[in-house]
Amino acid sequence: MKCVAVTPEKKVVERETKFVVVPLYDGEYAIGVGHTPVVGRLGAGELRLTLEDDSVERWYVEGGFVEAANDVVSLLTTRACKFSELDLNEAKQALNDALERPATSPELREIKTKAVATARARVRAAEKAARR
Repeated sequence: MKCVAVTPEKKVVERETKFVVVPLYDGEYAIGVGHTPVVGRLGAGELRLTLEDDSVERWYVEGGFVEAANDVVSLLTTRACKFSELDLNEAKQALNDALERPATSPELREIKTKAVATARARVRAAEKAARR
């Protein structure tokens, strides 16, 4: 099964995999060989790829969509980077910035809520990466 992830700038992942776990906006979703076709909305969090040699490759992705069909998992995401590239201090600063955003209208509250949730997911991923 192939997994391909692209951002607006470039293709960041193209791997042969046995198993893929994607972070949907409402929880993780696992996709294996022969999976029924599916489309989902990505959240922010960990993309786990179990490769042919049973090693696991971890990526951080932030929003977008995933489609699985014909043993190809395709992700279109706004941001993707290897776990090893995450910086915990930058992630914590992004969370602080999100928490300080104004929320004086319903629209601004919604924007702030999404920014805080995304920043918290990034901090969790960066903390997990730091433990490895």
